[in-house]
Amino acid sequence: MLIDWTHWISSLHRDQWIAALAPLLLFDSPRYALSAIAVWLHDFVRLIGSFVTGAPRDEREFTHVPSVCVVVAGLNEAKTLGATLRSLDGAYPKLQIIVVDDGSSDGMSKVASAFARGRHDVQVITRPRRGGKSSALNHALPLTSAEILVCVDSDSHLEPAALWEIVQPFRDRRVGAVSGNVGVRNAFSSLASWLQTLEYLRCIFLGRRFSAGTETLGIVSGAFGAFRTDIVRQLGGWDVGPGEDGDLTLRIRKAGYRIEFAPYAECRTNVPTTFRQLLRQRRRWEWAVVTFECRKHADMANLRSANFRWSNLLLLLDRWTFNMLLQFAFWSYLVWLALHPEVHIGWLFVLDYLVFLALDVIQHGIILYFSNHRRRDACLGLAIPVMPFYYLLLRVVLIWAVLEEMFTRRSYRDSFVPEHVRNRTWHW
Repeated sequence: MLIDWTHWISSLHRDQWIAALAPLLLFDSPRYALSAIAVWLHDFVRLIGSFVTGAPRDEREFTHVPSVCVVVAGLNEAKTLGATLRSLDGAYPKLQIIVVDDGSSDGMSKVASAFARGRHDVQVITRPRRGGKSSALNHALPLTSAEILVCVDSDSHLEPAALWEIVQPFRDRRVGAVSGNVGVRNAFSSLASWLQTLEYLRCIFLGRRFSAGTETLGIVSGAFGAFRTDIVRQLGGWDVGPGEDGDLTLRIRKAGYRIEFAPYAECRTNVPTTFRQLLRQRRRWEWAVVTFECRKHADMANLRSANFRWSNLLLLLDRWTFNMLLQFAFWSYLVWLALHPEVHIGWLFVLDYLVFLALDVIQHGIILYFSNHRRRDACLGLAIPVMPFYYLLLRVVLIWAVLEEMFTRRSYRDSFVPEHVRNRTWHW
């Protein structure tokens, strides 16, 4: 069989090679691999330049010390909130903490109040009725005078230097928001969480380095992100609706500010441990591709709009191409294969699978180059052979979410936002 497969590969002409590797091109694997290589080359060239010139290599120095308010908003997170608050304790000198209990019934306010006892810089807000995360964050906004507002999920854990790291890019007044590096805390709880950990390393730890470097970063994770407080107020806070983190990020870009990424501002958060939970979560995330990039913020691509910038156009083209156009093309390609039984689908699968693995191994090697946790991340790499199947599963969820949001505006019937709130929200 191996001999037959090798003979088949050697017999392919140029156009047949393109057709054979089309799934990879439509799967955006080369995109991530090439961006990872670009990030590594940029760092390596700087290292060589420092060595040749004798100049000291840039070290991460914590010279910028703005006042910070961390807002922890959650619903029924009593079990995880204590650990989150302890990870903030003494983590930064000019720190205010506001905990917003968004109508919990599990004693979340009691956990927060116990932590706040005897501390003048911790405030606990208990809301009798749930309003959703956006509403909870807006509730905290008038209660702080800090320069930087940091949002942290109530099931997240910050590494000791995370707050120091995430505020450093704000030395540049053009920076309006900074995304932290969100990793997985329960990485080895199940196969689903293990695969998500690898995905986070590829898409966040590496992918956002590249996006920030090309000024096309369009997301600040809700689990751990920082914003200039005066800009958030200027924009009227968070729009009350689904996908509040991505929406605010795009609004800040439209206001003319840059979005940065702090790769060593590390936050660990819990991810779904079953594939059923994972698919529900990703379905909700992918609705935003249509809601924001195709509807609400499509004016960023309009040459006549005051919000037009070439970097904004590149961001939208990236999202439209890889999250929509190529997804439809991928499934169309599969239909084409089904209609052409003469194609050696089994051999084609083996070829694409091996090339995908090679690209993933390259990316993982670059992850280890930058990683502060090389032993753990090396162990995570043992799941690389399963990743092609994982990404295929996510493509199913993506096309499903895009179609239902395009035709039904499904996101505005989701329980992530309470009914009494979403019924009064503009449905983009």
